[in-house]
Amino acid sequence: MKARLCAEHPDECPELHDAPPWLIHPPSRLSSTAAWQRFRDGTLLQLIAGRPDDPHLPQFLAQTEAVLAWRAALPPEQRFWKAD
Repeated sequence: MKARLCAEHPDECPELHDAPPWLIHPPSRLSSTAAWQRFRDGTLLQLIAGRPDDPHLPQFLAQTEAVLAWRAALPPEQRFWKAD
């Protein structure tokens, strides 16, 4: 069951049509939800504020929000990632 859920977990990175001019390392599927929230709040939102014209950053933010929403929908007994 947990292997199936791990396979269903949204990808860490959005599907990009061209490569961004920078590297970014989102948390993994096994990282805690708190790590995903820190990535959103402490990395992505700050980068977006500093680079408002970058077309890739909103895609990473949308993917991060999809990960967090997917995780929030799972009951605690089905969670396979690291605890907060």
